[in-house]
Amino acid sequence: MKKVLKAIAMLFVVVAIVFAAGCAGKTGNMGNEDQENETQGNNDQLQPVNPEISANVTNNTTEANETIEKGQVVTKADSGKTISLKKGENFTISLREDPSAGYLWKLNLSSGLSILDDEYIEGLNPEHLEGVPGTHLWVIEATAPGSQKVNGIYKRTWENITGTEEKFTLNVEVE
Repeated sequence: MKKVLKAIAMLFVVVAIVFAAGCAGKTGNMGNEDQENETQGNNDQLQPVNPEISANVTNNTTEANETIEKGQVVTKADSGKTISLKKGENFTISLREDPSAGYLWKLNLSSGLSILDDEYIEGLNPEHLEGVPGTHLWVIEATAPGSQKVNGIYKRTWENITGTEEKFTLNVEVE
């Protein structure tokens, strides 16, 4: 009986050593996928990301390496204003959005405007939290001359329109 107990005790010791060695060993990033990117260079300063002003916007309808010049950037502060463009020129609408809470912008464009690219950029999230609001970007091309319009409403898709929703309007004069 003592030999059986000693054998079981020895087995537990071996299992504990193997388990401890496995836990202590490095097995990749395991939840720290961004650690390598965050620690390169100077650890004291991380480059801030401003999703409202991105360098360029990738056009999802063309080759991956091709980019669209975005022209003017229009934000919520420009709602109700008028911009002027020539036919074939682009502009970008940049609006804050919180899709994890169900809030999305729904844009309606007049027939002389066409969406070239539609992209959502998650906001800064250094703590890797779920549901961080971000910025929605639309690259829009003026395709026909005349008075054009963009109307937007910010609401949850499953809720009815009540009239209290946040709205966005932009008048576009195209030469």
